[in-house]
Amino acid sequence: EIGEHAVAENKVFCMNLSAPFLSQFFKEPMAKVLPYCDIVFSNEDEARAFSKDFGFNSTDLGVIAQKLAALPKNNDKRSRMVIFTQGDKPTVVFHDGKVTEYPVLPIAPENIVDTNGAGDAFAGGFLSAYCQEEELDACIQKGMEAASMIIQVSGCTLPERE
Repeated sequence: EIGEHAVAENKVFCMNLSAPFLSQFFKEPMAKVLPYCDIVFSNEDEARAFSKDFGFNSTDLGVIAQKLAALPKNNDKRSRMVIFTQGDKPTVVFHDGKVTEYPVLPIAPENIVDTNGAGDAFAGGFLSAYCQEEELDACIQKGMEAASMIIQVSGCTLPERE
């Protein structure tokens, strides 16, 4: 019902692939939700597991992003955007027919405390800028800033403001 509402009202619908095993054990429910998705977030392991489970026959993140974006979509008012983070390697984005790689913000290894929540922080930062109708590059930057902040503290907590 939420997906139908999003399509009817032209609302943006997002999904995070969340864990590599989900596309294996919950393939059918995931396949039912994907047609409603305007933005799909994932890390590289989740993307490659999805590729395997959905028969994409590729480990190349650009190819996987392109194929995922090409899956059937119910709202034809906007193209699907696919965003794959991959730790300290570039973030891969497929949008409007092309793959773009965004280098991540450099962080000294000694400053990395806990990577739990980095992907969720990225998605949150990205969406905060997206909701303010910022350009894609700015949305990616905000996502990276949020992920960068969260991995420099223990647990999924925000650091104290100075």
